[in-house]
Amino acid sequence: MKKIALGLVFVLGIASSAFGDFDKNFKQGIKELTNIDVEIQVKKKLKSFNGEYFVIGRTKKGDIFPVIVSQDGKYFIGLSSVMNFSKDDSKMIMEEINKAGEAKMKEDSKALNALFEEFKESDFVVLKGEKENLPTKIVVTDPDCPYCRKHLKDVESQLKEANLKLIFAPVHDENAFIKAQLILNATAKAKDNAAKIAILRKYYNDIKLSEKEKKTDIKQVKYTTEKIFNSGLIDGVPFVFDVE
Repeated sequence: MKKIALGLVFVLGIASSAFGDFDKNFKQGIKELTNIDVEIQVKKKLKSFNGEYFVIGRTKKGDIFPVIVSQDGKYFIGLSSVMNFSKDDSKMIMEEINKAGEAKMKEDSKALNALFEEFKESDFVVLKGEKENLPTKIVVTDPDCPYCRKHLKDVESQLKEANLKLIFAPVHDENAFIKAQLILNATAKAKDNAAKIAILRKYYNDIKLSEKEKKTDIKQVKYTTEKIFNSGLIDGVPFVFDVE
């Protein structure tokens, strides 16, 4: 999941041209730097630096980022290991970052559960784990993604620990969409894990598609791909989610 970004870790100091209170100046400064609207999730005065604040900002998408901000909110700097914080400040900063991170994870988990519940069972390739009562992992994947291919290599080992539900969201060209749809079509008729895995491995390779295969209707995979990436919760593959 996207955690912290906006390039702020490397910002040495940005001035905002805005005037007014702290919140307004800080938000305006971030907007000028990144063109992203943010809110202040945490604001705590530091003992280590005169008049400065520790702030955790939050974007509309829920991404969080920690910064040190001047008293008027016009200047800010990303956290750095060379900063000399007091013990109290160091403890407070770590606690607030951990709390914000945990809250973000809970929100993301709830949103991801809701997202995947909207798909039909036929949108997934379901591989049953080797034991009863195993947890379930959802894998967002792409037949032409090198990292997805690597992830598939030890799928049998993964099935010792969890049930797997694969759903496709290709990030490559149309061939990847066709392969994904061919996998869905073929695995729907497969009777067991071994047959499904053989189908997956067939298409998770640089194979040449036949003219007949190239005419495959890929609407189903286009739908899952658009829904997944338009959610703003996932921005790459492979993506693995532990179902609660």
